[in-house]
Amino acid sequence: MGGIIWLASYPKSGNTWLRAFLHNLLRDPDQPADINELDQFCLGDSAGNWYEHVSDGRRPSDMTHEELAPLRTLVHKAFTSAHPDSVFVKTHNQLGESFGIPLVSMEYTVGAIYVIRNPLDMVSSVADHFGYDLDGAIEMLGNPSAGTLNTDIHAYEYWGRARGIS
Repeated sequence: MGGIIWLASYPKSGNTWLRAFLHNLLRDPDQPADINELDQFCLGDSAGNWYEHVSDGRRPSDMTHEELAPLRTLVHKAFTSAHPDSVFVKTHNQLGESFGIPLVSMEYTVGAIYVIRNPLDMVSSVADHFGYDLDGAIEMLGNPSAGTLNTDIHAYEYWGRARGIS
């Protein structure tokens, strides 16, 4: 059993690029990795199917954030058994807590790569991806409680504020 190597970033900071790079570098496939197949190489911290697995079939959308919070540690433990050695896991969660439970389980962590992109360069990408105008994107990047909700296929994420924005 290995541990988790976190690929951590604020959304739109280059996490997908990093996962594609690592997939192609470490797996050396005949063809470059398809963006839709990166989850075969790197697990996702918010992937709803893992939360369903540890909660006897309940989807994230059927739970409150408070109900889902304690499952996160169980999901992280399950990640360590997904491969015989260490596993890369993508996260946009800040290094903090939700309802007193860590968003990143240190007991299962063996390393991390934190991708940082200049927030000034992120604005247009954030605006395009989330459907904001530039002012709305700047507001989101500076919001200390930015994040997502539970959906059928994703557990919530708490992003916090993009570093460098005050």
